[in-house]
Amino acid sequence: MELLQFRYFLEAARYGNLTRAAEELHIAQPALSQSIKRLEGELGVKLFEKDSRHVRLTIYGEQFLPYAERALSMIDEGVGV
Repeated sequence: MELLQFRYFLEAARYGNLTRAAEELHIAQPALSQSIKRLEGELGVKLFEKDSRHVRLTIYGEQFLPYAERALSMIDEGVGV
C-alpha cells in the first residue's frame, strides 16, 4: 500500500468523479483509476461503485474512509514536526 493511494482514494471520494479528482491531483485519470484498482486489490474489496460519470463509496469504502483520513492526518502532522 502506498501513501499516494490513500490521497487518491480520498480525492476520488471527495469529488465523486474520477476526472475531477485527477484534475485536482494533477495526474491523468487512467493513472488515478489504476491506483484505486490496485488499492482495491490489496484490500480485497471494492471501494467505489462506478457509473458512466460518477463514483460513490461502497460500504467498504465508507468504512475505509476514516482510517485513510486518520493515517494521512497523522503523517501530515509528523512531517510538520
